[in-house]
Amino acid sequence: MKIAHLISSNTFGGIEQHVYELANKMSEESEQIIICNKKIHSYIKDVNKVSIKIGSRYSPLNIFRLLKYLKHNKISLLHCHGAKASTIGKLIRYVSKIKVVSTIHGHKKNNKPFMKVDAVIGVNKKLLRGISNGTYIPNWFNNNHQGKQSTRKGPILAVGRLEKVKGFDHLIQSWINIENKLDIVGSGPEEKSLRSLIDYLNLQDKIKIITNCDYNSIEEKYRDASGLIVASIREGGPRVLLEAINHEIPVVGTRVGIMSELIADEFLCEPNNQRSLQSLLEEIIPLLPNLNMIALKETLKERYSIEIAASKTKKIYDVLLNASL
Repeated sequence: MKIAHLISSNTFGGIEQHVYELANKMSEESEQIIICNKKIHSYIKDVNKVSIKIGSRYSPLNIFRLLKYLKHNKISLLHCHGAKASTIGKLIRYVSKIKVVSTIHGHKKNNKPFMKVDAVIGVNKKLLRGISNGTYIPNWFNNNHQGKQSTRKGPILAVGRLEKVKGFDHLIQSWINIENKLDIVGSGPEEKSLRSLIDYLNLQDKIKIITNCDYNSIEEKYRDASGLIVASIREGGPRVLLEAINHEIPVVGTRVGIMSELIADEFLCEPNNQRSLQSLLEEIIPLLPNLNMIALKETLKERYSIEIAASKTKKIYDVLLNASL
């Protein structure tokens, strides 16, 4: 069995980390190749990778290049990640016998890119609505983290790319009556706007934006974090939820992605509602030091590991490839 994973992005973020870790784990049993932009090759180690110019998802020439590579290298199955890659995979399926699997990592206006492929995986259940051949396989916590219990002596964290969808502007506005320190960890196009908002609300002494913390060094922040806030408007995961629980850090935030599967309803509010978020935080943050996360961490290990995700993904591959024999 020879599997190719297709990602179309130019930057290495959450989806790319997901693909890399999945392919790396599954390479223990079968050959895995990641087809990606050269700009992210340096992040991928111990897994075969190749760069094929994709460009427009509808370009016949680009589709031909990819198809030629897949056939020449005897790829058994193409696993597409995200909407653009899945649109390309759907076209590959029309003109070849190669099996195509798509993973939905986040909310889209519609699921057309993921229709008419052989199987669909969603990282949360809501993403699979209306998809008959969908399977829910959630994200996993980072196995490279030691998972030591946080001292809870440090600031509260909010972690993610600085984009509108992450709701960091709502979070900053909700901090006006809270005395705890807040570190927003991430980088992205909203950095300047968020810093201006912090200055405008005179919250410089309580809120910091930290942009020089990469995926591997984030564990240093988790070791002392007193809490994690997820203020997102939409989410596929979020993976930071799983990482925080692995370090026994209490989590509060919006009812997005898999949050409601792990976090009690009284610690959640509706997304994209700043007043609701502020009310929730002012009520819950004083309670964070007293929350015991041991039982929740056990649940995490039982349901959200890379081993479980890889095993479920392999079953999908096996069913598709055995059916084509």
